[in-house]
Amino acid sequence: MIILSLISFQVFAQEREVSGTVIDEEGLPLPGVNVIEKNTNNGTVTDFDGNFSLEIADTEDAILVFSSIGFVEQEVVVGDKTTFNISMAVDTESLDEVVVTAFGIERDQKSLSYGVQELESEELAEGNQTNMVSGLQGKVSGVNIANSGGAPGTSATILIRGGTSITGDNQPLFVVDGIPIDNTTDSSVEVASINRAADLNPEDIESISVLKGPAAAALYGIRAAEGAVIITTKKGKAGVSSITYSGTYSVDEVLGTPDVQQTFGEGQQNLDGGFGYTQPSQFNWGPEVAEGTPTYNQIRDFYQTSQTQNHNVSYSTGTEKSSIYLSIGDVSQEGVIKTTSYDKTSFRLNTSSQMGDNLTIGGSANYIVSKIGSAKQGNASGSSYTSLLSYPINQNIQDFYTEDMNQRMFFPGQEFDNPYWSLENSPNNNKVNRLIGQVNLNYSFLDDFNLSYKLGTDYYREFDKRVIGEGSLIPTLENGSINQYEKESRRTTSNLILSYNKEITDDFTIDALAGNMIEDWRFQTTYSSGIGFQAPGIYSIGNISQENQNISEVINRRRAVGVFGELKFGWQDALFLNFTGRNDWSSTLPEDDRSFFYPSIGSSAVLTELIDNLSSDNGLSYLQLKGTWAKVGKDAGIGRLQTLLSTNINPLASSAYTYNGVDVGNPQLVPEFTNSYEIGFDSRFFQNRLRLDMNFYYSKSENQILQDIRVPPSAGTFYATLNGGSIENKGVEALLTAKVFPRSNDFQWDMTYNLGVNQSNVINLPGQLDEVYLSDSWTFQNTAAGAAILDGSLFGLRGYRPTRNDEGELLIGPGGIPLLETVVFEDVNRLPDWTLGITNSLAYKNFNLSFLLDLVQGQDAYNATKSALSYYGLAEETLTRSADGTRVIEGVYADGTPNTTVITEQQYYQEYWSQNAENFIEDASFARLRYVTLSYGLPSNFLDRLNLTSAELSVTGRNLFTITDYSGVDPEVNTFGAGVSGAGSLGIDNLGTPNTRGFDLGLRFKF
Repeated sequence: MIILSLISFQVFAQEREVSGTVIDEEGLPLPGVNVIEKNTNNGTVTDFDGNFSLEIADTEDAILVFSSIGFVEQEVVVGDKTTFNISMAVDTESLDEVVVTAFGIERDQKSLSYGVQELESEELAEGNQTNMVSGLQGKVSGVNIANSGGAPGTSATILIRGGTSITGDNQPLFVVDGIPIDNTTDSSVEVASINRAADLNPEDIESISVLKGPAAAALYGIRAAEGAVIITTKKGKAGVSSITYSGTYSVDEVLGTPDVQQTFGEGQQNLDGGFGYTQPSQFNWGPEVAEGTPTYNQIRDFYQTSQTQNHNVSYSTGTEKSSIYLSIGDVSQEGVIKTTSYDKTSFRLNTSSQMGDNLTIGGSANYIVSKIGSAKQGNASGSSYTSLLSYPINQNIQDFYTEDMNQRMFFPGQEFDNPYWSLENSPNNNKVNRLIGQVNLNYSFLDDFNLSYKLGTDYYREFDKRVIGEGSLIPTLENGSINQYEKESRRTTSNLILSYNKEITDDFTIDALAGNMIEDWRFQTTYSSGIGFQAPGIYSIGNISQENQNISEVINRRRAVGVFGELKFGWQDALFLNFTGRNDWSSTLPEDDRSFFYPSIGSSAVLTELIDNLSSDNGLSYLQLKGTWAKVGKDAGIGRLQTLLSTNINPLASSAYTYNGVDVGNPQLVPEFTNSYEIGFDSRFFQNRLRLDMNFYYSKSENQILQDIRVPPSAGTFYATLNGGSIENKGVEALLTAKVFPRSNDFQWDMTYNLGVNQSNVINLPGQLDEVYLSDSWTFQNTAAGAAILDGSLFGLRGYRPTRNDEGELLIGPGGIPLLETVVFEDVNRLPDWTLGITNSLAYKNFNLSFLLDLVQGQDAYNATKSALSYYGLAEETLTRSADGTRVIEGVYADGTPNTTVITEQQYYQEYWSQNAENFIEDASFARLRYVTLSYGLPSNFLDRLNLTSAELSVTGRNLFTITDYSGVDPEVNTFGAGVSGAGSLGIDNLGTPNTRGFDLGLRFKF
């Protein structure tokens, strides 16, 4: 007994207790971390608060090993310490990556047979874009994003693998926490309009998964034919509570303005009995400005330096059973044009509670209020840019009031408004109140089954008001006018999914799901307009006499119902076979053809796990091969089956409803389908520090639903909707990442290369059509428009070109001006041949430097702004005027005799040069330093004094330089933005506000 007691005492004397806390990089406790005494079976796990306590051998060489899935394993020598505070880093080199796929379902990346690329919140935040779509620029392979200018509240167009629709929407589906949301954009023909995804606060986003192509988004059905952008928002985390603040202050200015000549001033040329000038005039075709006369660069002086403030505060907390996340964000931006602005305030609540062992209930609500003040643009009546061009260089445009405060006319008969007067007297305002909310339930039962249900709504109310003030010089609008609309949109989505996950044997697993999705969309808009305000200064529709008012209402409804299923087999967690199928019923298709089915099949094989000795520490670490085939359908737009009826079509018509003869419905429409094929590989080398992920794809979209197609007058209508036409897309995507130094180094350098190569070609059109275009993309003087070209690009161009005879000579009309004809430009492609985004991140201790170089090559642009400058006599090309102000164009009349008709230089540039679209088609390839950010994390000893978990200061420069041969201000042009569907307005530069460059100062801290 005594001996046993001595032994027990001796053992007790050789052990001691150690304890501590384990946290992540953000300072939050990590529960469930394994804590093992090395080379023993002695260990424990951290509790909910990250705390641990363990009895270990009382030796100086004892080592503790900390490990947890998703974090870098860490070994700590105990020495004489008894208390430990351990911070674990995320394992960015782990092979078992998890990505979010359809319906928010997490999948191992190695099991996916299609292209998916994920961005974390930190990557999205780089570059400080308030529009989350713009934040994806250059960061995802195979994705093209084009901003529509630097005006506040402009849209960003996003295309994944080109486009599959000639007249329909080519943008991907946006999904937030498993519920689809609205990303539509109103027409930007008059004023810039924002895409609705920009309502989301980037600071609320945890991660974004971009599902590329039909295969990736097959389960989402008809709205995901163009791929999907899956957004996961931040949730509360278990552990201590935290409050985070982030704020930036930004200054911006336009990238530049066009070069304008400062030699020839006001005047209009004429040949009445000889050569002379008519003055005053809105054109710059007069004589040279006398020495000493002040001149003005009207366009350059119109823009100002803008300022933006962006503030965000969030609160996160959680327990073992529940979590909550709250945030408030506010953006306040003044535009580069006086009186223009963009303000957005957003509130978000995410919450989740576990009810018992198997049931979890959650919900979220995101309320956004946005306000935009705009100036008119493009070809619109009262466009700021057009008005700027209409003031000659020797007119002081900023002196726009007379002594009695009326608008000053600088020449008799002026019929356009001074742009500065318009900014003060003709406001254009837009306000949106939006609520995105959902409730979700998740119930697990019988060990292997899970039932989830989500009900979500996306509701917004938009009020848009555009005024021309009293005192306007526009004919018939002297007493002002108003155009406004009130829109109410509600999309309700119901998702029910039953899933089954079973490990049949040690090697074989099966995952299956079946679901139902119901989507109901109700859309109502009331339009009202009127001319002539009765009481001065009250810009309201109620201030216009009833007989001068027009009011109309449009009500649209759409319902889609889908059932879907997925079956996935896995063998040794290395070989996977996946099947999906979905059937949709859409209310926008004829009753007999509104049901359609489409499947997909894909496979993935991780060869480094299937083949022994294929991988090595200093060579190949991982190799996955993947391939898939998918088919996806698309329905028609709302109301395309019916023919419109109208009343009072002309003075002789009765008041009864009558066929309007303009747009004919088609009750025989059938769905269009896209078939896609994709193969690829994912390879990693040198202990996963180098990665190359490539995908090769081909898709064919057939039996297109073509909307508003112009048909011959013999058809009895102007427009029609019909089936026909095919688009072919093929391309390559490559993602190359490199971690130059091991994670143990103080200095880190990570590089990412995103390459995308794509061709979108039109291989078939119905009937005798050789092109399809949308009128919203018409440019200045209707010289050109974006168009889908048969046997050419989906993003092509149509426009005017001079007529030539068989010998190539210009054919001259009776007035001495070459004859012009409308043609399609078969070689024009407004979509880049390839894009390459190069991101670098360098870190040393508390400093971090990151930058993005964006290369866009092989795209064409149409410089309609330069065409307008030529028309008004402002382009530098117009300096080559003859001494006598006249010329004879070399060419022949219809009978073959040489042209001898004398015309003025003004006639040459206005009636020929500016109208010839060939003169303004340019290569718009460019290389742009998209952003550079330098940040500094405050040291821990300083943070301890302030009771902060982390704090960071940053400075960012955006669009610092651009290398391009494009003669316009900015080769990245898309004046009419995402509001133009189909062939769109990508690559069309038409009197819009130039993009901006700017600098940001940022502060972020957490406590």
